[in-house]
Amino acid sequence: MPADKDTENAFDGIRIVEDSEEEEVIRLDVSEAGTLAMGKPSKEVMAMPKMMGETDLDEVPEIFGPESEWLVTAEAKEVTSVPMGWFFLLFAVLGGVLIWAFSQRIGEVEGTLEAGPLPDSMIDQEAYDQLGQSVFRYNEAKLMEDAARDYDEMEEILRGFLSAKTVDERLKYVRHPDRVKPLMLDHYRRFPIQSYQYKEVSEYTTIPLKKRPFVALSVRMAEGKNFPILLEDVEKGYLVDWESFVSYQPIAFEDYLKKRPTVPIDLRVYGSFDEFYAYEFPEEDGYLCVRMTAKHTDKVIFGYVKKGTTLASEMKKHLEAPPGRSKTQPFILRVRFLPGSKAPRSVVIDKIVSTFWAYPTNPDEE
Repeated sequence: MPADKDTENAFDGIRIVEDSEEEEVIRLDVSEAGTLAMGKPSKEVMAMPKMMGETDLDEVPEIFGPESEWLVTAEAKEVTSVPMGWFFLLFAVLGGVLIWAFSQRIGEVEGTLEAGPLPDSMIDQEAYDQLGQSVFRYNEAKLMEDAARDYDEMEEILRGFLSAKTVDERLKYVRHPDRVKPLMLDHYRRFPIQSYQYKEVSEYTTIPLKKRPFVALSVRMAEGKNFPILLEDVEKGYLVDWESFVSYQPIAFEDYLKKRPTVPIDLRVYGSFDEFYAYEFPEEDGYLCVRMTAKHTDKVIFGYVKKGTTLASEMKKHLEAPPGRSKTQPFILRVRFLPGSKAPRSVVIDKIVSTFWAYPTNPDEE
């Protein structure tokens, strides 16, 4: 993928250091901030991903944290312990009241209220009260029916996706199938496909990415394993984000460090600020250093962003933490080695592609 020209130009004139010795940086552990804990969902709440805000999530759910082989950011907000089913019931109640009130207001303005003129007596008022109760009951039943149907559909998708034994079978349930199929073939040549028996959804949260609705799940298998799975709520139902499910990389960290490509590549990484400056990226030249690690490897790559750029401001927004604390964020980062670079593990960060391990939209259509 092409690098952003503004970002690439920021590195013009970087000097290549002929001889310098990179040392392994050893630090004491810094305590992480609290994680975002998610409770076991009710069927109703599980089926309501559309009822979310339009801003991207600031904290990554615990089900996608390091313990679940994903990430969790610092400064996670406290989550209410009130059973989530009550929020759904409250929504249904308020929805019924608002619909009834709105219907009365229409009648006042236009004189078209189907229940007749505004009440002139207590008898008429009782009729209106009965109308409101009927609207509420209908609205509540409809929401419950839709919720149950959506939940059943979600479970059907999970069962089919997890039990699939071939690429073609699993492909039926994933986002961007045309783009993802060659990636699946590549991945499963290296890591044979495995099928699982779905048991239940144990945790969930809704996640808006670029104003698109996603649902993050912790899914329990009959075999005893738990997997974090991300679903996108699309017009025709739910689709699994396969790339985040397997933590897909176009190239393994080990191979990336050996081949040292100067062409930009998107990597799924765990990102946090660091203080390692060497080779073409000395601290006095004004860089932010981002420590990058990934799933299935103990290798570390250091990425650099020129201070004062828009990209540096964006990186600070995601990674800055209070003194004495660290903050970790899942990213898809577009990175590249500098031509002629002597640094064994130091790369340029050209772009933050995503602040999650999923593309919000199909990159082939951008």
